[in-house]
Amino acid sequence: MARAWDNAKAGMRRHVFRTWTACAVLAAYVYGWVYVPELLTWWKRMTADVIEAGCGLLPYPWNDRIEATLGNFGLWVQITLAILAFRLLVWLVMSALRATWPIRHRRQEHSMRSPAEDPG
Repeated sequence: MARAWDNAKAGMRRHVFRTWTACAVLAAYVYGWVYVPELLTWWKRMTADVIEAGCGLLPYPWNDRIEATLGNFGLWVQITLAILAFRLLVWLVMSALRATWPIRHRRQEHSMRSPAEDPG
């Protein structure tokens, strides 16, 4: 029963993370549309260049077909790539924090020990 509850909690955390990151990117898109349109222009050109370069690596009939298809879904591809990039950034930051957390936590535990508990 405890394992099922842990799986349910992990699933909820996943959904909250996905929803939060998608909403954050959409809010940033609206903010950019109103206040910083040059940032959106840069993102559009960068994603178009990445798609073009990626499709250029494919053999002839497929590179044109895939590039045209992705170009037709332009806005959705841009938003999806922004969400994925933001999720990767958040994941990297959280991984770095988790990697440093046990070190800080151990230091605090060690400094809070009484002299009688200290093994050394």
